[in-house]
Amino acid sequence: MKKFYLSLLLFAFFLIASLNAQQVTLKIPDMAVDPGTNVHVAVQVENFEDITGVQFSLNWDSNVLQFIGVDDFGLPDLSVDGNFGTMETANGKLRFAWFQQSLTGVDLANMSTIFSIWFKAIGAPSSSSQLMISNEPIVIEVVGLNGMLPYDVSNGTITVQGPSANKETQTTDFILFQNSPNPFTEITYISFNMQQSMQAELSIFDSSGKVVFRENKKFTAGLTRIPVSRDIFSGSGNYFYTLKTERATATRQLIAQ
Repeated sequence: MKKFYLSLLLFAFFLIASLNAQQVTLKIPDMAVDPGTNVHVAVQVENFEDITGVQFSLNWDSNVLQFIGVDDFGLPDLSVDGNFGTMETANGKLRFAWFQQSLTGVDLANMSTIFSIWFKAIGAPSSSSQLMISNEPIVIEVVGLNGMLPYDVSNGTITVQGPSANKETQTTDFILFQNSPNPFTEITYISFNMQQSMQAELSIFDSSGKVVFRENKKFTAGLTRIPVSRDIFSGSGNYFYTLKTERATATRQLIAQ
């Protein structure tokens, strides 16, 4: 009977110890970015106390995000050459491994950044990619002073923003007018007034963010009127057109019938 109570006591002690065990959180925030822009994504931690080592893989959709590099190092002796494997970044895979040589343990405040990644958003508007802390190709491990620690992962999603009829920057560069006629069945005209001659891009997107028309050139000062044929649209519905200069963007909606 005494052995039974002793076993029960040991089991209870083990259970309590397990429940109170330190669990390190590895997390990536959700972010929204404009098409073609660079995004700086922080890899953050919580309950990062007396840590002597951490390793994991990062995976993403290489059709949406293009790897540029890593920086913003928050761990001792971290370096690009010594701690990151970048040979598969073109396929959306980054290796990361760090181990403290002195084995004294490192403490970081909650929501501290251990490193950040630079990407270029190459996906179409309204596309997205999860940025995942994963076991492929390197398994996730977190090591403390007393050995391996449990961990929790919170992955993020990077969304390339789609066109919006309300998206407009206050600007003195130009005035973008509503297309006319709207709705239209055969041809419509997109007009804008440039305050001075400058480089600008006019793009038309469908509701999924696919570009159906694009013209990038140096427009002259004054009123420009561009004819748009119904033939370029795959079907009837709502579309968006955006005029963009180096300093400003404006977007409006057009309706093809």
